[in-house]
Amino acid sequence: MMPANKQQHVKVIAECTEELEACPDDLYALNLRGSSWNELKQYENAIADFDKVLCWAPDRVDALNNRGRAYSGQGHHNLAIADFTKAIGLASKQNDLQHIYFNRGRSQRLKGNHEESIEDFNEAIRRDPQYAKAIRMRGLAWNDLEQFRKAISDFDLSIRIDPKSAASYHGRACAWVRLGKLRKGIADFTRAILVDPNDPKNAATHANRGRVWRRKGKYCKALSDYERALELDDCSAQRLVDLADFLATCPKGRFRDGSRSLQLITEACEMMDHISAEHLDCLASAHAARGNFSSAISFQKKALAIAPEDDDRINMRRYIESYEAGQLCVDERPRWLERWA
Repeated sequence: MMPANKQQHVKVIAECTEELEACPDDLYALNLRGSSWNELKQYENAIADFDKVLCWAPDRVDALNNRGRAYSGQGHHNLAIADFTKAIGLASKQNDLQHIYFNRGRSQRLKGNHEESIEDFNEAIRRDPQYAKAIRMRGLAWNDLEQFRKAISDFDLSIRIDPKSAASYHGRACAWVRLGKLRKGIADFTRAILVDPNDPKNAATHANRGRVWRRKGKYCKALSDYERALELDDCSAQRLVDLADFLATCPKGRFRDGSRSLQLITEACEMMDHISAEHLDCLASAHAARGNFSSAISFQKKALAIAPEDDDRINMRRYIESYEAGQLCVDERPRWLERWA
């Protein structure tokens, strides 16, 4: 069954389409239908509607902003930034520009322009100091720049404004983990999950908490999180890879299951358009966990051939040597400091 909000957007699209059949130049109906296409992530349709609006009314700030959001949804961030910038220029004297600055900042961040994104989030927050979403996004940009203390400060403020923001707890957890404060990271991942335990978005949170449990050597808890992540998002190739890798490389033998690992990573690869070195590496680990070292060597050599990083290639050569000697490659057991971090 389609969620209620999606049903509403489908209804709006149908009503606007009927209106446009009678009056094709109804800009209000075109803009409204385009906005609903955006919410349904039907970005091509949304852009087509906003193009028509802007053909007749090139200075429509709302249409420029909404088309920018559609371009951003497609990953065309240069086009999105151009639309947001034009919208800001046209509406420079308006008092409600914080959302357009936010949208441009988000596109700048997704493009990798982190300093520029922070400038836009700063302006959005200056215009609305209670804009929790902009404060959270600025925190994510600080995380990108490895300014983790600044990130935590922003997430703290975002949470004070909106205590039910699971995304803010998740962002703060990632910052704590990067600082080596694993227990604080786990606590915040848990807070994020408790906001709405059945939210499919929690799949990533469970997976991230599972990685931290794994670093601490709490393998039973790690496995539980990986399983829950896959339960929440069973169509995600990444969730399949996460669990497959754990089942193949856990240092405690009772948690390893080579057959299931191979089943999961094979299913993940069938879902992907592009098989990366990471996925081939996982295939090699799964075969090794089943005792099939000849296949492990074959897949590991394929991974080595396309590995982008020198550090990865060094590790992969070591894995090949281990497989040639009939030895598994498993995670290192955590150091004492990580167990207590």
